Amino acid sequence: MSRSFGDGALKRFALRDVTVDLFPGQLALLMGPSGSGKSTLLAVLSGLLPPDSGQVFAEDQGRTVDVWAMTDPEREQFRLRHTGFIFQGYNLFPALTALQQLEIVLKWGAGLDNAEARSRAEDMLKRLGLDQQKSKKPAQLSGGEKQRVAIGRALVKDPTFIFADEPTSALDWENGKVVLELLRAAAHSRQASIFVVSHDDRMKEYADVIYHLNEGRLEVEHNPAAPAPIHLPVEGFS
Repeated sequence: MSRSFGDGALKRFALRDVTVDLFPGQLALLMGPSGSGKSTLLAVLSGLLPPDSGQVFAEDQGRTVDVWAMTDPEREQFRLRHTGFIFQGYNLFPALTALQQLEIVLKWGAGLDNAEARSRAEDMLKRLGLDQQKSKKPAQLSGGEKQRVAIGRALVKDPTFIFADEPTSALDWENGKVVLELLRAAAHSRQASIFVVSHDDRMKEYADVIYHLNEGRLEVEHNPAAPAPIHLPVEGFS
């Protein structure tokens, strides 16, 4: 797939004929310098930004679907059912408490009743060390706490695909390791496909496969030290 910005002499390619395969049970890490196109690739794969050319295929209940051939409402429903996002800017609702941020995802995205949604949301916040902050709204939380709430929101509904843009950037390394263990568990134990964008070399030991993006070109580096991913007969993304 390819993706460019601008026109004429100002046209710049963020992605040039890039192909990526993401598999269930695998945590894939994308690295590269600032401005190399990492966030663009994440946005294209996750159904947030259309490519100029190429396709994004995903498995949906045993059938292969083309994400960018869907209508806008179909794509929104696909993301709601199957994907979790961790953004650098948190994207939390200002009027909702930390607990409510997670509950709303479980009610809308997973169709849980109030009691089950609250129970699962409280459990996730506790795992992230936020049980004492569950009644606080974003303005009352530190940057690191907001980041952990955003991560909990992405993980709590057990999505098939998780897309994370610099998920540990606002965290100290101890809390960062907690988050990475949760992401790796989502991949290895729950068979999710995890795609993480990061500058942090310390994340390499948690990845099953490492991609490097530079000037729109992608190279792949397998990590032999990581736990072996389970490759199910699923096409993933390409």
